[in-house]
Amino acid sequence: MPGAAVSPAHKLIRRIGAPLASLALLLFTTAAWAHGGEAHADDVAWNRWEFEPDIVVMTLLACLIYAAGIMRRPATGDRLRQWRHGAFFAGVAAVFLSLESPIDGMADHLFWMHQIQHMLLRMIGPMLIALSAPQAMLISGLPSALRRGALAPFAGSGMLRRIFSFLTNATVVTVLFIAALYVWQYPPYHDAAILNDGIHYTMHVTMLAAGLLFWWRVFDMRPPPMGLSYGTRLMMLWIVILSQIGLGAYTTLKSEVLYAAYDVAGRLFEIKPLADELIGGFIIWVPSSMMCLLAAILVIHLWGVQETRIDEQRLASSASNSAALRYPTTGAELVAQARPKNRMLAIGVVAFAISIFGLAIFVGVLNHLNNETRNGLLAHAAPAPRAAVR
Repeated sequence: MPGAAVSPAHKLIRRIGAPLASLALLLFTTAAWAHGGEAHADDVAWNRWEFEPDIVVMTLLACLIYAAGIMRRPATGDRLRQWRHGAFFAGVAAVFLSLESPIDGMADHLFWMHQIQHMLLRMIGPMLIALSAPQAMLISGLPSALRRGALAPFAGSGMLRRIFSFLTNATVVTVLFIAALYVWQYPPYHDAAILNDGIHYTMHVTMLAAGLLFWWRVFDMRPPPMGLSYGTRLMMLWIVILSQIGLGAYTTLKSEVLYAAYDVAGRLFEIKPLADELIGGFIIWVPSSMMCLLAAILVIHLWGVQETRIDEQRLASSASNSAALRYPTTGAELVAQARPKNRMLAIGVVAFAISIFGLAIFVGVLNHLNNETRNGLLAHAAPAPRAAVR
């Protein structure tokens, strides 16, 4: 009835009911599909759902901690907060599906499906989680004893803070993010991961960790100087795009089979190895790069929002004469103030175009050298079959 007080329980149901119901429906549907019929040792990969305890427990634990954080930090009802909740659960779902759904089983038998799995695990899932800015909710959702006993000592430890500061440095996270792709695309390591469950698990953990670190720094909601400058974030994305284009173009255009482990495990649909790797290279080249372009647009939007907020705060305050001198009052002053930023933007655009042109030439030369080499520059002997394919 109008004017009646709304209980905290009803508020909680309105805020987290839909996300938790969606998660429950997802788990129920996957469980019903996985166990709806008689299990066979030779089930085809696209019918196999993995419910590994560590992944299921960690997924449910993350969702429950976040939900508890929502309960302890009541939302203001604004759409942005609700959108962030949806982004968090969608990101967790993307990671879960990449590891536990039939995507994981098919990735053992198709190179291009493996690239889709990596895009979910390394890019889409971490991007959505980072955009949700879940730190406050997750910390609030932890038991108070754990916050005092674990987080407080961590925050007060100088050594741990220095290690964390190093790992979140812009250069370090960019190198780790690119290395998580390049190292595991190196044919001997990639084949070893396909044929060995332990190495495969390590590959997934490192890709997810690198993705979470990288996208957290890119979408850090803290403005400079607490967060990275927006120009630095765009530069990070630019470098990643170049790395994606280089590797993806080479994998697409090469004429030698690089990943023989899929022939050992058995490629699905009787797809030809070169066609399989061509599609996988295209996924690295175009869709993954497009995700970075989308991220760049979002960073530019955040940049604009931050500048608008600063300007609104200036106009709302009774600034002193000295503070007013920092802002242009004429068109000429505005042009002069914007000139350095415009110059850097122009240099960046030209450098990006030149880099793409040079990268195309490099990939062409590399592909030519690969064709001239008998077994290809990166090709290697077919690995021995493992005892049992996952």
